[in-house]
Amino acid sequence: MRPLSFLGYMLIELRVLELGQDDPRKCTAKRLARMGLAYSYDSPTRLPPRGIVLDPFAERELTEADSELAQVGGIVGVDCSWNHALETFARLRLRGLEPRRLPSLVPVNPVNAGKVGKLTTAEALAGALATIGEEEHAAQLMSAFKWGPAFLALNFGTEVL
Repeated sequence: MRPLSFLGYMLIELRVLELGQDDPRKCTAKRLARMGLAYSYDSPTRLPPRGIVLDPFAERELTEADSELAQVGGIVGVDCSWNHALETFARLRLRGLEPRRLPSLVPVNPVNAGKVGKLTTAEALAGALATIGEEEHAAQLMSAFKWGPAFLALNFGTEVL
């Protein structure tokens, strides 16, 4: 795979593990992959064994100090149903990836708007990027959704837009 770039700058590689538990028409991970903003994987064994995996139940919270790890290994968002999230993440074993939970963020997506922490895969990836200081990359990602800029404005302030 070739690295993603934006205005000539190398971007942190974004990957989504699509488990097919949600309505494909509302799946933000599929849209990101279709638009070339993230690489899609259908099996955990196919993921490259490096980087950060976003896990809402992880012990460690993602911080700006994780920026170097993300730049070297990328960020993985797991696309699964919130109805199955606890059991999915309990079973998920991703060799070589460092699990990190996001700080408390408020989603604005039409399904879970206002339910703290119940982010779409796209919101989780953009939230991770903004958290580690990659605001422009986060804005590029969220521009794929009409509600995306509102997510960044609400959680990170208007300077991200």
